[in-house]
Amino acid sequence: MSHRTFPSAKLRESAAIGLAGRLEIGSHIGRLFVYDSLSWVIQALLSLLGLILFSPLLALISLLIKVTSRGPLFYKGERVGHGEQIFRIYKFRTLIEGAEDKIGARLLNDEDRNLYYTKIGRFLKRSKLDELPQLLNVIRGEMRLTGPRPIRPIFLNTLKQEIPNYAFRFFVLPGITGIAQLRGGYYTSPRNKLRYDLIYIKRRSLLLDLKLVLLTFVKILNRWLNAGFFVLFLFLFVSFIPSGLQPFFPVPLIGIKVKLVYLIIILAAAWIFLKKGSSQFSLYRCPLNLPMLSFMLLSLLLLFFTEEPYRTLQRSGYYFVTGFLVSVMVVNTLGTRGFITLTVRLIALTSTFLSLVGLFEVAIFNNPTQVVASSLSTGEELLQGYRRADSILQNPIVLAVYLVLGIPLLLSQVTLSHSQRERDFWLVCTTISFVGIFFTQSRFGLLALLVTGTLYLCRRVNHAFSFFMIFLVCFLFLVSLGGHRFSTPRMRGEVTRWIQEKTRILQTVPVEKWLIGAGAIKKVEVAVELDPQKGFDSNQKEEVAINNMHLTLVLEHGIAGWLIIMWLILSSFWAMKKAHDRTKDERLKTTLWAIMSSILGFLVSMNGMNTFHKLSIQIFFWSLIGIGLWITIQLNGHERYNLIWRFGDSGD
Repeated sequence: MSHRTFPSAKLRESAAIGLAGRLEIGSHIGRLFVYDSLSWVIQALLSLLGLILFSPLLALISLLIKVTSRGPLFYKGERVGHGEQIFRIYKFRTLIEGAEDKIGARLLNDEDRNLYYTKIGRFLKRSKLDELPQLLNVIRGEMRLTGPRPIRPIFLNTLKQEIPNYAFRFFVLPGITGIAQLRGGYYTSPRNKLRYDLIYIKRRSLLLDLKLVLLTFVKILNRWLNAGFFVLFLFLFVSFIPSGLQPFFPVPLIGIKVKLVYLIIILAAAWIFLKKGSSQFSLYRCPLNLPMLSFMLLSLLLLFFTEEPYRTLQRSGYYFVTGFLVSVMVVNTLGTRGFITLTVRLIALTSTFLSLVGLFEVAIFNNPTQVVASSLSTGEELLQGYRRADSILQNPIVLAVYLVLGIPLLLSQVTLSHSQRERDFWLVCTTISFVGIFFTQSRFGLLALLVTGTLYLCRRVNHAFSFFMIFLVCFLFLVSLGGHRFSTPRMRGEVTRWIQEKTRILQTVPVEKWLIGAGAIKKVEVAVELDPQKGFDSNQKEEVAINNMHLTLVLEHGIAGWLIIMWLILSSFWAMKKAHDRTKDERLKTTLWAIMSSILGFLVSMNGMNTFHKLSIQIFFWSLIGIGLWITIQLNGHERYNLIWRFGDSGD
């Protein structure tokens, strides 16, 4: 009889532990496999979506890089990735050509920044916009959104010799962001970065990845808001997203719907002014403050006299949030001259892009054999067989006002160009916007263009004369195309009709409405016009669209409200004029003169449409006011109004 041998208790326990360990390791490997697979699918889809959403921004950055420096658009550098494999990382180029070879095996220091960065390279680096092309690395499976940052091969051997277990960080794919980037910084030592990386490797999960991505977004947003980047983003948002597609957000406690744009502006303003603590509760002294406070007090006072207090309050809030508050944010956000230069260039390029889209529409969709009988909100008929340029803004008159605001900025870039290549580029952009205004077929737009262009170039008589002659030639060419809108009889008739229409409004609207306003208003009832001999029939009424921002402001907030708005605009203009006359800084001087020219052109455009009621125009105009006043404050000194008592920085 054979005896069966049994392992000892210790051996049995060891075998059980070994089996459990293998099962646990297998389960852990299985979880990691599922995590890695899901992580790549989710992050690759997010990266693809990001590239699509940020495509306008990517195009603008690419254009700025090409305009401001020579060399390739992207930086393609070697990096050490998973398993110490070498791959190519993609970034927007921020350094001059050959800078990496000159820098060698070290990090950039403060002295290198002015030596090796391109004109916009430092801004791209600080704002992390240079990292956006790494989304391609995520899609290719070479990186993840989160993980240890990849290092240059030149550092690999040194770091592995000096820091124990440094090779552990290569057990996972590298990432665009990580714990080390959130808790540390550019100059955090490699040893401390490794500690953060090892924590991530040990605890990595989909939830942790999501937290890191969101925290990175908040950190970058916080940095951009400090630099005034929010206003730039807001400007691009309202320029490229039609107002009909901008979402509303319900406010349950009040029972109303507010546009998401308004809430974003309010929250961003609160973030900017409150996040630094009570010691920073102050505003720069500028022409905005007193008129803005006066308008708010007048709006509250009118609530007791108007028939529709809710609509009056709503319209006043619109002007305050999307107008005054935008200017206040620009003025009081700590920017730099370099950032202001970048902002002006980006705004000018946006005008060119919208004009280009409008011209593309004219070239593609025009059909001379087709008779177009359509009416705009202004009551103006489209040319027969001709489509007017309206671009993304979906209205040729709005596009004309937008381009008129941008033309002086484009001319300023031509003036400030340092090379023939740069000058030619901006000259082409200016020409595109100039031609775009003509193809909007807006009469007030062309008049505003003549005013703003002549004013900007009047510092040199020969330039102003050349501009006037070019304008005249283009106008005659437009008339020669058969544009009956610009024929002499048609224009004389339109002027007569415009005067008569405004006269009817002046005669029909009661005096009390001119004095205290009538709340938010788009149309007004006036007496029906009969024939020239009989005049008006006061017994019959018809609704007439106002389409004149000056009259609309008077009817909404009374003569006092209109005077306050004009006080704000003209006092800002005068402050910029005085700063322009005093400064010797040619760049700031030219930028101020361009903004002043835009302001006068805008005042002309206000006669042809309700300019402030178009969100894209509203944000554009008040952003320009803010930029001009920011430059004025930098030239005049940094005086502030304290909003709360401040007894010093020590807290005593």
